[in-house]
Amino acid sequence: MIRQHLSSLATVGLLFAASPSAASTSAGFVLAPQVKVETEAKEYFQDEGQIRRLIADKQDLFFTGETANREYPFVVLPSEMTGSAKLILTLQTAISVAPERSAMRIFVNDRDIGSVNLKSGDAHQVELELPKGLLQPGYNAVTVLMDQSHRVDCSVEATYELWTQIDPARSGFVFTRNAKDDPSDVSTLLAYSRDVNGHAAINGLIPRGAAGEDIDRTFAVVQALSILGHFDRPVVTVGNSAGSGPGIDLVVGTFGTVRDLIGVVPQQSGVEFDIDPATGRSRMVVAARTADELASTIRDFTLRAQTEVTDGSPQGRRALGNRRGRLLESGSANTLAELGFVSRPFAGRHFQQAIAFSLPADFYPGDYGAANLKLNAEYAAGLSPTAQMVIRANGDTVANIRLGEARSGRIDGQVLPIPLDKLRPGYNVIEFEAELHAASDMVCDPSTLGNTTARFFIKGDSTLNIPAFAQIGHAPDLAVVSAGKADFDDDAAMPLYVENMDNAVLGAAGTFLAKMAYVSREVSPVSVTSGWPLDRQGSLLAFGTFSGFSGQLQSDLGINLNPIASDLSLSLDQTSADPSGAPVEVAAPALSVDGSPVTVDEPGPTSLVARLREGTNNLYDGISTRIRIQAAQLGLVEDSNVLSADAVYQVSGEADMLLAQRLVNDRDAWTVVAVRDPALLSDGLRSLVEADVWGRLGGSVNALKGDGTFVERKVAAHERLYETKPLSLQNGRLIVAGWFSNNAREFTIAQILAAILLGASTFVVLRQGRKS
Repeated sequence: MIRQHLSSLATVGLLFAASPSAASTSAGFVLAPQVKVETEAKEYFQDEGQIRRLIADKQDLFFTGETANREYPFVVLPSEMTGSAKLILTLQTAISVAPERSAMRIFVNDRDIGSVNLKSGDAHQVELELPKGLLQPGYNAVTVLMDQSHRVDCSVEATYELWTQIDPARSGFVFTRNAKDDPSDVSTLLAYSRDVNGHAAINGLIPRGAAGEDIDRTFAVVQALSILGHFDRPVVTVGNSAGSGPGIDLVVGTFGTVRDLIGVVPQQSGVEFDIDPATGRSRMVVAARTADELASTIRDFTLRAQTEVTDGSPQGRRALGNRRGRLLESGSANTLAELGFVSRPFAGRHFQQAIAFSLPADFYPGDYGAANLKLNAEYAAGLSPTAQMVIRANGDTVANIRLGEARSGRIDGQVLPIPLDKLRPGYNVIEFEAELHAASDMVCDPSTLGNTTARFFIKGDSTLNIPAFAQIGHAPDLAVVSAGKADFDDDAAMPLYVENMDNAVLGAAGTFLAKMAYVSREVSPVSVTSGWPLDRQGSLLAFGTFSGFSGQLQSDLGINLNPIASDLSLSLDQTSADPSGAPVEVAAPALSVDGSPVTVDEPGPTSLVARLREGTNNLYDGISTRIRIQAAQLGLVEDSNVLSADAVYQVSGEADMLLAQRLVNDRDAWTVVAVRDPALLSDGLRSLVEADVWGRLGGSVNALKGDGTFVERKVAAHERLYETKPLSLQNGRLIVAGWFSNNAREFTIAQILAAILLGASTFVVLRQGRKS
């Protein structure tokens, strides 16, 4: 039996290593037969303006480590289907990468279109022609599988020297049919709306001295565009003149307003487009004769954005969904392949891969349950005793599995709990990392460097099971805002304060709303104003500068924007162990791959006294940490990361940007976004909407640098709950359990009262029994 398991692993490894092909389903990526590409001469439109770039920026196209797997969506227009297409990639590889053992495999819609050997030196260009019939109108997907091997070094540290950079400006698809032949419609508009870094530029044109309702309408269409175009990196500007370069000039208004802005009267009510493929600049006009007719037109367009099915291949829709983070509902189960995990044998020393998914905005985190990762994996014999796999959820370690067995092993359906308090509303990331040292790495001879025997393999049929979780809105929590909800009152427009109605601040507000719409696929109606609320009633979303509304924030939200230097900043790049969700350590059962005996160097003897001392120190550290956390939860000691309701927050001198949400009364929360320097508004919001920054917003106060680096985070001591769905027995029970898990002091008091009541009732029953 063991021999069969090992033979199967070896066979799988050989098949994956030898096969030049890969195939797949729309549910997830798996390996298919490579097609033979035609070589006939064709004339392509290859000037830089005609390259259909990938929806990615320079960071997305930077590949590090021994293996990397990325998937990118891209748009194909109907007219381009009638001709031929090819993929152009301009890339540069590190000098430490061994070209004879390093390659990049490319798949389009999960069809293998070719492999490219990686060579170091100056940037160079490669071209891969696509077979006819492969692309579909709308969104398609290109997948890059990268394998990089070091020239001379077998250490884990050397894997950090391996990298390949694809240039986003000079990479993409070119076609024999020119897109100028396409009609001007939404699909053509979306194909040309992004710049070389994947940012979607939307320039809202408004009249000078525009009324609030003019801006409200423009922001509604901006949000709908962000949903319709899958704009994960929107950049919104507001002004009264057209922009330049790839992007969209958006005009929303009555016929008279449109005439004043662009000098042209629309021919009819509705949505019109004017697109220039040569420059990538587009103009979109949403117009009507009367204000009422215009409101109806905008409602129709926003409804279309929220309900329209995305055109394209199943793989293209998969790539878009995984880029946003597939929404996982309460009680759902998904394989890792469905969540974007590329499953293939790994022959290196340092394995890394991650999956991303989203949870609803009303997901209520807490230590009242756990998601389960049902893991199926295999690992090879001869790994070092220190070899291990670590699984992290949003940066926190949730499982630690030893792989250093003398014989090869199989992890078959091993259930690893992920506490619900490690997850968050909105974007979540689960990382898999494995250190796979072997004794042969110490020698590092040429045969070791060229060894393609698989050491590790996580199977794509491993399953992430999400349990039934409590669903109720809560505030203050910026994670809920990042999931697209700054206000749970869907019946009224949310007040949107913009400092002095400044165009730069309006652009920042538009960018923020567009990102919220993208992640939630919902348009949030707003009511723009430059007047600060006179009373603390209702919700509010506010944008401004440190100097512009510091007085209002000080008095109404307890936030002091006069920065002081601080050495207490919290680096969120460093993970810390939380004893309340201690890592799960599981030793996988040892199996033999080929039945042959394997010798492993035993670890050297350790002093008994040293081992006892280390164990005692670890025990003391664990107990003392647990006591400190429990004391902080019970309010017995002050926790520097917790912000009480009446505490004043002092912004750090390192912070260039502040996001905060605080309760202003017993039921309402206000959300503010402020920057130190108005000149940082555009760049700061560009950094903020990046997935790795936006997806980490949380708590009551986040202070960031201009590049998106987190400086400090504070969580609120108390929260307000908002009903988001009709109350049921199951959801009510989960809400109560979640609330008690987040309020340790109240839970402890409830336990004491329950014990007292139980004791008193028992005493009464026993006493009555004696009398009878």
